[in-house]
Amino acid sequence: MRRHSKFAGILQPRQVGAGAPEVSVIVLYDVEEDRIRTKLSDLCLDYGLTRIQFSAFLGKINRNRRQELCLRIESLIGSKSARVRIVPVMEDALREMWVLDQYRVDADELKAAADGKAKRQPVGSMLKIIEIEKDE
Repeated sequence: MRRHSKFAGILQPRQVGAGAPEVSVIVLYDVEEDRIRTKLSDLCLDYGLTRIQFSAFLGKINRNRRQELCLRIESLIGSKSARVRIVPVMEDALREMWVLDQYRVDADELKAAADGKAKRQPVGSMLKIIEIEKDE
């Protein structure tokens, strides 16, 4: 009978210096506990990832750093309830990415509107096509 490792597919050891070049990844998470969610967010920022939504980050890291991030996340979560996905993304797909950012009025404007000092302006949306630098 063949033995299966619980780490198969994510924690295959590689020789030092044998890490693949950087690839873009999206980190998505759903964590119930506020303290863990905040630490997970800080951890993603420490790895140079950019927040794209409240519980989603995008950035470039190599395979070794991705494995290290996965281990640190696993250690942080422990036995608590959480779902985390670290998804590699092809550069061609990122070049074709369209971004629709639509934000509501910020907190200062809401406060001014509540005090009757400002008129509320309509919410606008902005469609951006992001250019990704080609690796040469």
